[in-house]
Amino acid sequence: MTKKYFEFYLYRLNIVEVEQTLFNRDLRSIEGDEDIIQILQRTTSPEFKSSIKSKKAMYEWAIREFTDYEHNCDPSISVVGITLARSLLERDGKIVTDNGIVEGPSESEPPLADTMQLFFQIQRHLTACECVSSILNTARWRQAFQELTKAAASDLGYSVFLELEPIPKKEEIIYAFQSFERLTRLRVKLRLPNPELTRYANQLYEEMLEGGIREYLQDMRNPKGLSRSKEHMPYASIEIAQAGYKKGEVTLQGMSDGRMQRKQTGAKAMRGTIDQMRDFVRGISKNTRSKEAKNVVTEIMEEIDRLSPPPNNIT
Repeated sequence: MTKKYFEFYLYRLNIVEVEQTLFNRDLRSIEGDEDIIQILQRTTSPEFKSSIKSKKAMYEWAIREFTDYEHNCDPSISVVGITLARSLLERDGKIVTDNGIVEGPSESEPPLADTMQLFFQIQRHLTACECVSSILNTARWRQAFQELTKAAASDLGYSVFLELEPIPKKEEIIYAFQSFERLTRLRVKLRLPNPELTRYANQLYEEMLEGGIREYLQDMRNPKGLSRSKEHMPYASIEIAQAGYKKGEVTLQGMSDGRMQRKQTGAKAMRGTIDQMRDFVRGISKNTRSKEAKNVVTEIMEEIDRLSPPPNNIT
């Protein structure tokens, strides 16, 4: 039998401001990481649910089991966890009756649920999302997470929601950027990042911060070719996108391998693995102070740092 080790995909936790209206103008912005922890904890309240109906089924998303973990190697690092659950409320299909078999909706009580563990490294705004195919293969899991955090944040008086954005494989976007002999177009939507950036992106980050820019849709074009120098804006934008401070894919267009090409990259998160059984990792929330639980959290954090090294480790 194949051993099922704990595997996860790596996502950036982005903070997104909600458009202000007459009804929410008194809401406040997030000021620090403690606010993020408070929102994540609040999402586990039973009152917050997100229902989604497909052609043949009705699902309900919820978040439960907020857990504050300790970290063996560095007590100053905050690590919290939650469980994202998708319950099957109703499904259309064949139903056996006394008179035969008919098509119709079938309900279960209590409904069965698929669950996924999420571990947040709060200071770095990074999230390890457990590989659970039944959830990850759905198109709505990240949207459900956003809706639930938005409801919880609003309830606490914040004008934001939390968004999970894939961090692509190491230098995937940068390699695509550098693969063009002449880059004629670069389109990317950037999120205002925290300062976890390399020196090439710092100037653009500071300009966004000083200009009060939370979201920046860039569509750079030049038939003669955009600059690919590390000192100029196109490369700085690519660095920020590579770190996961973006929304959706990055579109690149130009001359590559002697012909005009259009490449879209950055949509898939990189994958990590630790040498611990999946069921064991799922059970550590029941005893967070145990040595085994602390070791598991440390392994996950070390794998995160290996996949996405902090900027001061980048040469």
